[in-house]
Amino acid sequence: MIIQDTPTFSIVIPVFNGDKFILSAIQSCLHQTVLPDEIIVVDDNSNDATAEIIQSVGSDLLVYIINQTNKGVSYNRNLGMQKARSSWIIFLDADDTFHPQKIEIIRYCIQKYGSFNAIGHGFNLQSDPVYVPIDSWKDLVTLQRVTTKDLLIKNRMVTPSLTVSAKNKILFNEKMIHAEDHDFILRTSESFSIGYLDMPLCSLSRMPLTEGGLSSNKWKMRIGEMRMYIDYCIRKKRYIAIPFYILFSLLKHVKGLIGL
Repeated sequence: MIIQDTPTFSIVIPVFNGDKFILSAIQSCLHQTVLPDEIIVVDDNSNDATAEIIQSVGSDLLVYIINQTNKGVSYNRNLGMQKARSSWIIFLDADDTFHPQKIEIIRYCIQKYGSFNAIGHGFNLQSDPVYVPIDSWKDLVTLQRVTTKDLLIKNRMVTPSLTVSAKNKILFNEKMIHAEDHDFILRTSESFSIGYLDMPLCSLSRMPLTEGGLSSNKWKMRIGEMRMYIDYCIRKKRYIAIPFYILFSLLKHVKGLIGL
């Protein structure tokens, strides 16, 4: 077992008009069995009661940043990453929550598997219980290596499941509105080793690609994915593979539409 120096954690939460759910997200960070070193909330110029709710929390761990204009979720995540002071960065969306043992388990993974520079894990819905046996979770912790090839076929990781080393200077593509999370983890995999933990340590307010969030328009998400594939082929100078990846993305879209 590899034992690294004790890792420290900064949580980055972008929010826009999140007065109905931001408090739950922050509380899920403050109620961790192992506390983060800071919780960076980047408010994208909200015009509801988000600011009042955040300012009422009263925790020394909270770092509150307010944009003067709306910048978009990727800008906010990047800003949070650049402001972070810890050795590891954890992402959380404002309408999602963490399992109370998330940081404890991720810290254990980092110390046990010293070769990984990013870790993702499973998720479930807030409507379902998150169950990790309190006394036996260490017996369940096994990290599977995730390769770039794996991520080109399918991305099992959502943004709130990601923890990345501060050594990872890769940022979200602020020009991408859709599939920016898949693009981010794909580019990360090209330079760093990524592990996947098959354990639901975050709860989403909705399934990815469903109505209600940035993922609501499936076709725009698919276009974002195709752009990701094209950018990948250009980076790797595999231009001949572009039609294959475009067709692959289109087939996935058709499969989703017909419910296969």
